[in-house]
Amino acid sequence: MDGKSHTSFENVEIRPLAGACGAEILNIDLAGNLTPEVYEFCNRVLLEYGVIFFRDQDLTPQQLLNFAELWGDIHVHPHQPSLPGAPGVWELIKEPDERMAIGDNWHSDQMFTAEPALGTILYAKEAPPYGGDTMFSNMYMAYDALSAGMKAMLAGVKTLNKYPFERARNRALQQGFKADDIPTVEHPLFRRHPETGRTSLYFSYGGTTRGLAGMRDEESAPIRNYLTWHMGRPEFTCRFRWEVGSIAFWDNRCVNHRAVNDYHGFRRYMQRVTIKGDAVIAA
Repeated sequence: MDGKSHTSFENVEIRPLAGACGAEILNIDLAGNLTPEVYEFCNRVLLEYGVIFFRDQDLTPQQLLNFAELWGDIHVHPHQPSLPGAPGVWELIKEPDERMAIGDNWHSDQMFTAEPALGTILYAKEAPPYGGDTMFSNMYMAYDALSAGMKAMLAGVKTLNKYPFERARNRALQQGFKADDIPTVEHPLFRRHPETGRTSLYFSYGGTTRGLAGMRDEESAPIRNYLTWHMGRPEFTCRFRWEVGSIAFWDNRCVNHRAVNDYHGFRRYMQRVTIKGDAVIAA
């Protein structure tokens, strides 16, 4: 994420959004021919900036899947129904009269699974006239900014993670799930990226990361509260303004995100695809 990417694609432009992370890739049509060169180029920019953005795309659900599948197999969410004929593409819709929004706290997707997501792609089909942005945080920077003492104290510590059943209770109950059925999964708090080799903080808000292994709640709570604040520090972040046809693709292995829930009275309709990942590597 040092702003030094270059491309050999004619007319394609990379435009960084913030100093910490995030870049738009302009003048590229993801509905076109997805050659290996498209993957290699986009993946290189993704690894450098953590999250990449595209504008003015017009994709069918299958075309969205075709782009995502360049990175690997698609994760089918256990509690969210897929679109008919497009397994793994599911809808995030907030109606004008709804107040709660999914993902409005800092988190990394699928952290409650043994092999969390490599990345997530979000595609805007309807966007509010204002509000509804998504924020992203560079978790390499979040790790690097910890003091030497904090790094030493937390080295080797694992987090306890669980699906936020409470926020999806109605759907989960309809599918026959109970809170006791949801397993708790451990991950290293400091993880090594399998492609860049860099170390990042790997932590989600309290709805997913419920504690630290080997510690009582009252012991881990101050640490978790601090990390929740720390990972959202403004100097680590970028903010993306959605328009119809916009796409965001973020690397869950080194970037956290949150939806800004400030557009009550308007409809927001997104389509989402999550790419399967591997077991987390401890730093």
